Amino acid sequence: MRSRTTFYWLCQVVGWGSWSILGLLYATAGGAYGPAWGYAVSYGGSGLVAIAWTHAYRHFIKRRGWAALGPGALVARVIPASLALGILLPYTDLPLYWLTYHEASLFGRWTIAAIVGTSWTVLVWNFAYFGIHYFQRWRQAEVDKLQLAVVAGQAQLHGLMAQINPHFLFNCLNSVRGLIVEDPAKAQTAVTQLSELMRYSMQASRVPTVALDTELEAVRTYLALQGVRFDDRLRATFDIATATRALHVPTMLVQSLVENSVKHGIEQRPAGGTIAIAAWRDGETLRVRVTNPGRIARRDDATEVGLANARERLRLLYGGAAALVLRETEGDVVADLTVPARGGA
Repeated sequence: MRSRTTFYWLCQVVGWGSWSILGLLYATAGGAYGPAWGYAVSYGGSGLVAIAWTHAYRHFIKRRGWAALGPGALVARVIPASLALGILLPYTDLPLYWLTYHEASLFGRWTIAAIVGTSWTVLVWNFAYFGIHYFQRWRQAEVDKLQLAVVAGQAQLHGLMAQINPHFLFNCLNSVRGLIVEDPAKAQTAVTQLSELMRYSMQASRVPTVALDTELEAVRTYLALQGVRFDDRLRATFDIATATRALHVPTMLVQSLVENSVKHGIEQRPAGGTIAIAAWRDGETLRVRVTNPGRIARRDDATEVGLANARERLRLLYGGAAALVLRETEGDVVADLTVPARGGA
């Protein structure tokens, strides 16, 4: 409000000050009818009078709520108001002009021209004043629209995160359940690893992105947990460029890709296989690749949390600046994640 008030008074002083100077130059162009100080007083005073009347007019239109009217209703009010001020201002200035010309009859010769000129000036003032108001209202509406989109996006993102966590927990509990009878010691180890993952999951749900190094720690813990179940059937390699470790990725997204590699790749192969995780920087983007042996499974009963969920999260976080592509190569499934190379959320 303070900045808007300052802007208003700046426009008032600059606008009517320029109007007074132009009137003074026009009046003296054809020769002076009185002393120079008289012109300065009359035209300087007329500018101050115009500021006072238009400020009172502004107070009137604010109380009447004219700024909220539609264009048709507003024009129907502004034109008569401009004519009324166009008549009022010159006659208010009459004593000032008498100081310059020392006779009221001289002003009478210019009455029509003064009224017409002042009315047009006030009309321009109205167009500027209400134009700025309409622009501010439009801009505020756009800001409100963007804020609503952000709030909706955050709510949707939190919903997607809540969808991921039960899915992740369900898979891990299945692994632990299979070990309770077979090997209680390994089951205890698995429970410890699961508690670490759950702690990370609960902390990570508070932020949309985390450092890649932090995400990879959770991936290693997850693979260690699954290694208890799969033994030597599950192997993993990491090729992580040092420059990428501090860059941020969506929380638990890489972990989800690795989880899918285990579920749809390693678990489906009696001989198991190797999951390869690589990360490197490509200009202004961070590239993360997860590779596992197998083929892209297309089963009607498979949950679609994976790709659809991940892509929706990427859209909410980065718009069109991120991508997730799943493809097949010779005997392998490759998930390529691309996000902007940023150091924080």
